[in-house]
Amino acid sequence: MRDEMPASGAVPPQRSLRAVDSRSPAVTRAVALLEELARARRPVALAELARSLDLAKSTIANLCTALEATHMIRRVDGRWALGHKVVELGQGFLAGTDVVQEFRRAVAALCVGGRETVLLAVLDGTDVVYLARHDGSQPVRLAGDVGRRMPAVVTAPGKAMLACLPSDDLEARLALVDEMPLLTPNSHRTVDQLRRDLAMTRERGYAVDEEQNTEGITCLSVALPGQVETPAAVSVTLLTARLTPNLREVLLADMISLARELSRTRGF
Repeated sequence: MRDEMPASGAVPPQRSLRAVDSRSPAVTRAVALLEELARARRPVALAELARSLDLAKSTIANLCTALEATHMIRRVDGRWALGHKVVELGQGFLAGTDVVQEFRRAVAALCVGGRETVLLAVLDGTDVVYLARHDGSQPVRLAGDVGRRMPAVVTAPGKAMLACLPSDDLEARLALVDEMPLLTPNSHRTVDQLRRDLAMTRERGYAVDEEQNTEGITCLSVALPGQVETPAAVSVTLLTARLTPNLREVLLADMISLARELSRTRGF
């Protein structure tokens, strides 16, 4: 299970690239293709990529050929999947920052939070991208895989980071949300409902996903203070049935402490 959402859960489709203004269309399309393969998490046929990205098959074929030559993608039984070069680039990013190493050290030192599933995420446009995870000692594996991208509006880390944005930045990002993903009976139905949630998040200093993403799962998240250029947040995910008032209070204190500590780390 990924963060607050089953692995088989539906993810909103990519916006058409025809509506995207870019000075380098070929680069924009190549990146979108890589993101689509990462989202699919399986080999994808050329025709399916063309439909998802709203591009001609000939354009997709040319992009795939170029990306294959650089080992960014590979052929698998006539379909396309990410290549090993993507892993190298990801490792290069992680090697250039102390954030992940410090996250692991700091979470392991938490008396209570260290026993739970804890994640570190950053905000990229209207998406959340997970940089690191700590599994703890709980028998049920929860939360998202490292590198996973999800719509910010359906995650506690996403809401924590959105709530900390300057109003003009927030409005610009919310304007890109075409529709709210309806994943459970508790999911926000409208952007106005999300706005009210963000206002509450801002007031209390942390975000809560109370089964809005996955039934039976609650997530608490705190944004790292002072991160304007690269919003980031930490979160703890657990079964709702386990979340007593006392445990909630202790876990929030741990997340606040963790967020403050990580905000001073090189890389942020």
